[in-house]
Amino acid sequence: MAVLWLLLALLMPAASRAAEPYSLFGPPLRTPTVLVYGASADEPAPPGYAALDHWLVAHPSLPRIDMLGGSFWLVARFTPTQSATEWVVTFDNTYYDNADIWVLGDDGLRRQSESGADTGINDMPRGTLPVKLTAGHHYAVVIHVTSKFFTALPRIDLHTRAQYHQRRISETALMLGALGILFGLGVFILFVGLWIKDRGYTLYGSQALILVLGWSFFFGVPQGWLGVNTEPVNFAQWFILLPVVHARFTIRFLDLWRHAPRMARIGDGIVIGAIVALPLSLWLPSLAFLLATIGVSVAVLFSASMGLWSLLHGVRRARFFTLAFMATLIPGAIILPVNFGLVPSAVDNADLLTLIGNACEAMLLAFALADHVKLVEDGRERFRRGMQEAVAKASIDALTGLGNRLAFNVMIEEITRRENADPAEGTWQIAMIDLDGLKQINDREGHERGDDLLCAVGEGLARLGELIRAFRLGGDEFALIAYGDELGKQRLGRALDELDLALRKSDYPGAGISYGICSAPINQRHFSSADFAELIRLADRIMYAHKSQRYSERNAERPLSELGSE
Repeated sequence: MAVLWLLLALLMPAASRAAEPYSLFGPPLRTPTVLVYGASADEPAPPGYAALDHWLVAHPSLPRIDMLGGSFWLVARFTPTQSATEWVVTFDNTYYDNADIWVLGDDGLRRQSESGADTGINDMPRGTLPVKLTAGHHYAVVIHVTSKFFTALPRIDLHTRAQYHQRRISETALMLGALGILFGLGVFILFVGLWIKDRGYTLYGSQALILVLGWSFFFGVPQGWLGVNTEPVNFAQWFILLPVVHARFTIRFLDLWRHAPRMARIGDGIVIGAIVALPLSLWLPSLAFLLATIGVSVAVLFSASMGLWSLLHGVRRARFFTLAFMATLIPGAIILPVNFGLVPSAVDNADLLTLIGNACEAMLLAFALADHVKLVEDGRERFRRGMQEAVAKASIDALTGLGNRLAFNVMIEEITRRENADPAEGTWQIAMIDLDGLKQINDREGHERGDDLLCAVGEGLARLGELIRAFRLGGDEFALIAYGDELGKQRLGRALDELDLALRKSDYPGAGISYGICSAPINQRHFSSADFAELIRLADRIMYAHKSQRYSERNAERPLSELGSE
């Protein structure tokens, strides 16, 4: 990723050799060559075009402005060839504190205006001066600019008035649209993060709102639109603050402390560096933009690199995250050499292009958060299904396929949580069942044969009806939970008698079932655990009475010789 960004940055000088910047946001520009001269405080401008050459002799020529700020004279000469007379001269492509702009002509023209962050008269951010020019005459734009720092090499542009208004409408709409996207996403995601107490969302929302403040200060919204004096704070402080939340969001979102702890430490180093740079930018204002450029560049490169690394290592949440920072890297590669004053801007408004890149980044990061939510929900759904399967497996008797004691207790808990809506239709019934003869079969024929008997009983109980749930509580103990009236209770008793008869007639000698059935009061609406415990005790008592009765009946049927041999 670093190699890619460096390659793009190295390609920018070749792209910048064009005579005029590539037009992205309006009609093509006419940009005369700007010459730079040294200036001193309170120095008057030349009185007219004719005195310009003599006036320039007294000023030292410089190769370019100092990006760390100062006071300079900028001079650009031009000769209009178009028939249009209504023109607008703009001083733009950089941030500056104050600029006095003059347009001088050999036809006697001398117009002046003031612009800059300190004056609150800048326009996205540019100084403008409408003038009437005559084709064939010679003119010069003379600008005295003073600033604590510059963000790029200044540029002087010439537009016809119609071209200027067309460009201003398109750039203003794009600026407000991009800021609106950042603000809307920032407020919404920040609110969601605070509501659900998720630090990743909170960091992302804070990052978007810091970008809104930084770009608003850069484009002069508080100063020019609201009339607010923001000194000594300017846009640079907001962009210095950006890596603090930017790096933390990357660490949090990509879970770097788990996947790449060394990289997480680098991210924390970026945070510490930004915190140290913030007061330094106020103490040394000329370094503010340089610190902001370095901090944001390092933070974006860190995030993009970590996104790509995570993507290559199978971290699915990094998909939209990586794409988001690609949307920032491309305009960043264009504007970075411009910010350091290495080359003129290759496009007509690199700052607006970067703002649009930030808006695209914010939208893609919102997709990344949404994608992350989907992945989390998918994980929760898989966990829920796994838990359901685990509970289902833990609730099933492996031998008979009936519910086990856990399932029996869970069903009782579910019943106690709801009300019997219509007691007239029936009530809950408990049947406790004991399998007779299992021990003898295990002893005589082996446990596999005993298991076959248990399965046969389980199959018989499972076929009793949809409103009857059967359970094997353990060993030779079974239970039924049914819902019905007294007639249903009688039918259940007959069905159990039929199952007992079928077992005795099968090839399981001595097998059968003893049971006891107990019903809750017919008018009872609410059932507690104590109520069901009492039903179970009563059903057990009836079952043991039934078992004792059956034992006596079987002994009465056996020959005296067998009884005597026992």
